[in-house]
Order: sequence, then structure tokens, then C-alpha cells
Amino acid sequence: MGSEPILRSANGEEFDALVDVMDVAFHGDTTPERRARMRTWMDLDRILVAEDDGRPVATSAAWSWTVSVPGGELPMAAVTAVTVLPTHRRRGLLRAMMDRLATEARDRGEPLAGLWASEGTIYGRFGYGPAASVADLRAPLAGGLALPDPDPDDPVVRLVRADEAHPEIAPIHERARSRRGGLVSRGAAWWTGRVLADPPAERGGARALRVAVAGDDGYALYRVREGAATGPVGNWTTVEVQELVAATAAAERALLRFLSRIDLADELVLHARPVDDALTRIPVDVRALLPQGAGDALWLRVLDVPAAVAGRAWAAPLDLVLDVVHPEDDVVAGRWRVQAGPDGATAQRTDDPADLVLPAAELGALYLGGGSAVALADAGRIAEPSPGSASALDAALRVDRAPWTVGVF
Repeated sequence: MGSEPILRSANGEEFDALVDVMDVAFHGDTTPERRARMRTWMDLDRILVAEDDGRPVATSAAWSWTVSVPGGELPMAAVTAVTVLPTHRRRGLLRAMMDRLATEARDRGEPLAGLWASEGTIYGRFGYGPAASVADLRAPLAGGLALPDPDPDDPVVRLVRADEAHPEIAPIHERARSRRGGLVSRGAAWWTGRVLADPPAERGGARALRVAVAGDDGYALYRVREGAATGPVGNWTTVEVQELVAATAAAERALLRFLSRIDLADELVLHARPVDDALTRIPVDVRALLPQGAGDALWLRVLDVPAAVAGRAWAAPLDLVLDVVHPEDDVVAGRWRVQAGPDGATAQRTDDPADLVLPAAELGALYLGGGSAVALADAGRIAEPSPGSASALDAALRVDRAPWTVGVF
């Protein structure tokens, strides 16, 4: 064992060494081409490294993004690349990085932090809770997917080259963010270097990335994958939709119609869709497009309770005292009187008795409106000293559409 590791900011000259650590932790093998693209989309000023005897042994990073919340958006530290080499586990490195990330995010005025959790048992103790969920949709296309007749005003779908799509689809994504909480902002480098990049080595055996655009209001990113032979001139063919994002319901319907009617295709799979996806209700047969493989997506941590409370819209009046439990974060832990009304919402420290007692992770899980305080109380995750308080919180947090996060970061 070497000396005590030192946690510090990374520098650009050691970027490849840091990617090597990530590859070990995530069982990866990042190509030189992808490493070059990673340099364009990573925020080099927000990478942390733990160094032991002059060598990196742990990493973490963040972006200064925004996330859509009910009624608007808020700054968020988008946490990524959290790794610890197996030689340095259980030495407090993860905790030190999480503390440093939270401190720096607060200093930058970011009331929220978010991540995709590689392991569900790790991040709850740091105050992160699963705030958005996704599910895949799958439909056989033999005989076509029976859909209602299109509306004459539905947008026309056209194909756009992936390397030319960014200027057209980035504004659509930005407008679509207002429909649901949980959607994060994207810079140009993320679009061109990550979302729309299409090197053959990263296609996973599928064909080239295709981009379908519905008018000015929706887009779909998809690939075609061919499997076992189904005859002398054919193979089982799956249309795999990586993203379908729309600012209007009409654009969603038009894209589903297009994707389900691609010639020589046997199956349609739409990855990582919202759990309340309206697409499932469009086919004539309500069983034609069913969710499967549901799982958590964005995990959220509240770093600044007053800013988070004031920064989202509330669906009903509220006056509750929340006792937030977080042994490692005294900035968030403690009792807060949360009041919401026609003129906005506030959270203030109080000594009044608690109406609800909840871990910080459950506060993060509930914040976007996708969870249920009543269900968490039934599960024993939340204590309810004042009966009816969980139901009142649910009513105030209610949203029209479930939160959704598209694209792992």
C-alpha cells in the first residue's frame, strides 16, 4: 500500500491516465478516437483525481448543466466518471470525492446534483435518490403496427444526415425539455462528439445512425440491426430507436408512424422511454407496444433546499415541516418549513415539530414529481408524524408527465 492518497483537481496532460483508470473500473477499452472526442465534451476544470505515489487511483467529474424541473429549469452538477481502482477500495476516496463535488457545486450556485448510478446501493448514502425512470418499448412489425389514421396536420418526417443533424435537432431537444422534468441541457460538443458521433467501432454490430426529423418539432435517432437469417435473402431485422424526443404530441405520433413502417423490418424497439409514455396508447391494439425492462435513470441530490424549493412549480398549496436526514451533509439536514402558494414557494429553517421525516435520498427521489411520498411512507422509508402529510406533499409535487432523462452521461 502506498502513501495516503491526495485528492486534487486534474490537469489536461494526464487525461489519458485518467481514462485508463475509468477503463479499469468500468471494464472498458476506450479507443484513441473516442478519447479524443471525450476531451471535447468533458469539462476539464471539473475533473477530480485521487493520486497515490504519483499515480491516479480514483476519478470523478461533473458538468455545469441545467436540468428541467416542473415549471422551468435549474443549474445542476451533472456528475460522471466516478471510479475507484479495486486496489484502493474502502479507503474513503469515494466519500471524499462526493463531498468535494457537493462543495464545489454549491460554490457554483448549483442547487442540484445528478448522476446515473452504476450501483444502486452506493449513492443513497450521499443523498442521491432515483428521480426519473425509463422503460424499453418493443413491438413486432409483422403485418405492420396498426395505428389510427394520421391527422392531416401531423408533421412530415424527413431523413437528415447524422453529421448534419445537430443544428436541426438541438433546438427541438431544448424546446422539448419544458414538457418533462429530468431532461438535461446539451452543449454542441456533447451533440457532435457523443450523441451524433457514429464511428463504426462504436455501433455495437448495428448499422449506421439514422436521423428522422418530424417537421420542426421532433426527432428520432435510430439504427437497424440484422440478426439470424430468416430466408435466402433476409435476416431478422430490428429497428432500434436510441432517442425519440418531441416538443409536441403530433410529432411523437408522426415519428412512431414512420419508424413502425420502415420496409424490411421485423421488430421495433424504442430504448429508455418515459414510464408514462403516450406512445403505448397510440396503436389500435393496446398490447402492441408494451413497456419492458423498466429501471431507474437520473438520480438527484438536493444541495440547496431553499433554492430547489423556490425553483420549481408546485401543483397545490403546501405548508409542511420536513425533517431531512443526512448525517454527512449539515447544509441540507434538519427541519425545513416548506410553504407553497400562488406567489411561489419557500423553505426556511425551523424548530417546529416535523410533519414528515425523510432521508435526503428520498427528497431527491421525490423532487421532480415522479415518486410517491405515500408509497415511501408505506415502505417505511418516510416517517409521517402528522397523518396526511405524505398525501399533501404528493399533491403539491404532482406533474402532468413523469420525469424522464434521455441519454446516459
